[in-house]
Amino acid sequence: MKRKFSEDKILIRHIFFTILGWFLFITINIVQFFIAMPIVLIFTFIFDRNRIIFPYMTKFFSNMFFFLYFVEKINYQDNGLKAPKKGEKRIYVINHASQYDVILMYLLPGPIKFIFKDKWAKKPLVGWIAYLAKNLIVRDDMTAAELANLFKKAGKQLEAGIPFIIFPEGTRSRDGKIGEFFHGTFKLAVDNQADIIPVVFDTWNCIRPGALWIRDTRAAIRVLDPIKYENYKDLNFGKVSFITRRKMIRALLDLRDERRVKEKNYYRKIDKFEKIDDEMRAELAEMDERAAKKGIYLSNESPTPSL
Repeated sequence: MKRKFSEDKILIRHIFFTILGWFLFITINIVQFFIAMPIVLIFTFIFDRNRIIFPYMTKFFSNMFFFLYFVEKINYQDNGLKAPKKGEKRIYVINHASQYDVILMYLLPGPIKFIFKDKWAKKPLVGWIAYLAKNLIVRDDMTAAELANLFKKAGKQLEAGIPFIIFPEGTRSRDGKIGEFFHGTFKLAVDNQADIIPVVFDTWNCIRPGALWIRDTRAAIRVLDPIKYENYKDLNFGKVSFITRRKMIRALLDLRDERRVKEKNYYRKIDKFEKIDDEMRAELAEMDERAAKKGIYLSNESPTPSL
């Protein structure tokens, strides 16, 4: 018999998680913006045109948050990944599952920058910090010329050895699936001959879309094997997108299956979430068949469903 969960009820522990979490988050961002930011800005105007110090500052305060937020247990497997060396171009591709992702992403190595929507740039504190750090802002109504200019700016950042984080779905998942990817991420990678680092976040239940309640304090992150430019250079960006998404779906399903076995109260044991994951398995099977039939694979891999 399947264990029953109160997955839609707000429990006392959720109230505690939420009050403590948001209090720490807001307090730390106030300290970061009003105390640390002015000092960093003065230094960067003189010595740091690319504002590389900014992401390291945010990394510091993100780590402070997780240190003080003692209830959080992060299952992070970095796959041995280190910060990029000078001249190395790197793009982190992450599935967007929760508001938590904007803090957790700073666990990834390197002085990361990211591309984010203009509505977030207007958010107090978090948006202001992201804007001042010279992260790139995208609008839904951007012209082709404006997008080309945005890509040019991103290319210059990659040339400077600054890794980018991009959520290619463009929005948070409504049900925990990995949605369709916008191909712009992979055009950026192809045009700049950058390595792609797929990363899967299993964080959907931490803060569900459209909500502020912190329900789950067990975020899980897996860094996958890098997709080197030399292994996809003969493919168009649509195929690179397909390959990356396929790998990420497989990794996320494997991670969830692992958590179903190891974690007693893992929320995706609930029937409705298992059904959603089964739908994702069915899509993966179709993608495997398409990859084998059309030969969509990296140069260092074989055209079999076991990529």
